[in-house]
Amino acid sequence: MDHFVITIARQYGSGGRTIGIRLAQELGIEYFDREIIRMASEDSGIHEKLFGRVDEYSTVRPPLFGKKNVYTGEVLPPQSRKFTSDENLFNYQAKIIRELAMTRDCVIIGRCSNIILEENPRVLRVFVCADWPFRREEASKKMSGSFEELDRFMTKDDKRKKEYYKRYTGVDWMDKSRYDLFLNNSLLGYDQCVEVIKNAFAAMKKKYE
Repeated sequence: MDHFVITIARQYGSGGRTIGIRLAQELGIEYFDREIIRMASEDSGIHEKLFGRVDEYSTVRPPLFGKKNVYTGEVLPPQSRKFTSDENLFNYQAKIIRELAMTRDCVIIGRCSNIILEENPRVLRVFVCADWPFRREEASKKMSGSFEELDRFMTKDDKRKKEYYKRYTGVDWMDKSRYDLFLNNSLLGYDQCVEVIKNAFAAMKKKYE
């Protein structure tokens, strides 16, 4: 059976995760975020804590600028001395993402899933952004601290995500050509973002009926 997937990349505080959860609930499909780390750990036998090194919320090494097609999709066997390298840990997460896309309709948050599934025509790739005041307000609901501290955190998080994408895929995180929808939640609001994505998802599915 053919399956359909929505991937959502997002800025911190843009509400992308909330939109993803609502989409999964309203469409009656599964939702995957940090569960992917647990699944990759179970599949590989590598301790889950090590996958935190390549989680998009962890600090990464300087990106491999200028290097294209960094992601190969190949996982290394346990006997390899690079079995627990950051690149192999990323590739195990990518393996799980590809398997999810082949076995069920779902929403997948982050982890370069739009690039990992780039050649799959049954994937709707979404980026959710928002203006700075909106992001700061949303961030303040989850984090304590002054506006200055929140601003520093979000600036650092944007940089981290940019480097994460560049390092593991060789592409720009916010390259609009890599997404089917690029939505400003501070302009549209949660309800409208969800409806726009649902309508696009329905149109994509209808194409294959």
